[in-house]
Amino acid sequence: MPNCYIIDTKRSPRGLGKENGTLYSQTAISVLQQVLEATTPMPLREHIDDMITGCVMPVGEQGANIARSALLRANFPDSTCGMQINRFCSSGLDAINLCSAKIMSGQENLCIASGVESMSRVPMLSDGGAIMLDPSVAMAHNIIPQGISADLIASIEGFTRQELDEYALKSHQKAISAQKSKRLKSIIPIHHASGLIALEQDEIPRKDTSLKKLGLLKPSFAIVGKMAGYDEMALLQYPTVESIQHLHHAGNSSALADGAAAILLASAKSVQQHHLEPRGRIIAYDQTGTDPTIMLTAPSLSVRRLLKKARKKVSDIDLWEINEAFSSVALKFIKDLELDASCVNVNGGAIAYGHPLGATGTMLVGTLLDELEHQKLKYGVCSLCTASGMAASVLIERL
Repeated sequence: MPNCYIIDTKRSPRGLGKENGTLYSQTAISVLQQVLEATTPMPLREHIDDMITGCVMPVGEQGANIARSALLRANFPDSTCGMQINRFCSSGLDAINLCSAKIMSGQENLCIASGVESMSRVPMLSDGGAIMLDPSVAMAHNIIPQGISADLIASIEGFTRQELDEYALKSHQKAISAQKSKRLKSIIPIHHASGLIALEQDEIPRKDTSLKKLGLLKPSFAIVGKMAGYDEMALLQYPTVESIQHLHHAGNSSALADGAAAILLASAKSVQQHHLEPRGRIIAYDQTGTDPTIMLTAPSLSVRRLLKKARKKVSDIDLWEINEAFSSVALKFIKDLELDASCVNVNGGAIAYGHPLGATGTMLVGTLLDELEHQKLKYGVCSLCTASGMAASVLIERL
């Protein structure tokens, strides 16, 4: 099978996904445009076969195929096609996997995989949808809010509030350390139309986070779980659980965020033709699903399938990136795969940085490649859970 090489990856800083966030003044298309311009040198632009962009709320400013719109705004040739996709939180990673499939099949040579989300300007659930609103889907399959699914995982696994908060604190500490040591090489500053810098580093990680402060935060999903009947729906699906322990709150859950990222992928033919220097290689990818009630446990299932495809073992992998949708998601991933926690999210995760839904998967692969290069390691795996019980994963090799 032909190789798919990672040529370069760039991302914006992650801005707080609220009206008081620094990137609120920037439209999603503006942020994606700047990332595209930084990722793809001018001489290569006429040779791009396709761009796939993850975007989870493709409505309003982010609607009508933001991929094609961003390419036109960035003055790519009219011949450059773009397509928006949505597999919820893994969309940015699925963009990479789909682009790599095009190259590995031999049908295309140069592709851009990207992701974007402006959660400050296009709020979560803006697109509606049957998954939560149509009783024939939501009620029939006991689909509950993600936060209650995270609490269900913690209840089943016996994770304590202390363990969840300790994990969240470490995420912030690692993120602050990464910022101080400038380990996050893929970040580019985002500029206003005037040329002035709007944001040049992730703004959400908090230096003053402590276990004491986290301990003061009230659970976010207890009231809705009980009042709206979601706890009963979860217990109906998992009758061996005595009760749902509501342990997740704003401090041990991923923050709303704005941002965009892009990765330039190439075939061996394009590497030779355009004298490119690959930084990495896509080895294998996977996607799978699980029970939509518990929803957030599919990453370990997907990774096992991924490693089987690649004929690798857990012990062969040097670094891991799991999207920190909630503390329980990361802790269960580490537990299921029996991982050394020191090799997981070594620069912190979405609890500290925030989770710009459609962009996070693309960002995490860039972060993973940066860290493999920094530590001079070889193999890395990235995985993300999604709403309704799916997950995607990828195995990359540093070159």
